[in-house]
Amino acid sequence: MNLLSFLSFLILAITLLTMVFGVIAYFLYKAREKKKGAAKITYDEALELEGKEFLFFTKEQ
Repeated sequence: MNLLSFLSFLILAITLLTMVFGVIAYFLYKAREKKKGAAKITYDEALELEGKEFLFFTKEQ
């Protein structure tokens, strides 16, 4: 086996492993987010809780 074939195979194997690990990491992330069960709050509900007109912007006077 010559050097060029070996390096080509090595690059291909590393690329495939990177893709596999990426897909596994994505599904583990989605599972963790689903398990966390964070409460969803809308912008309007946040405004009511804060008692303000705007949360992220200020009015220029």
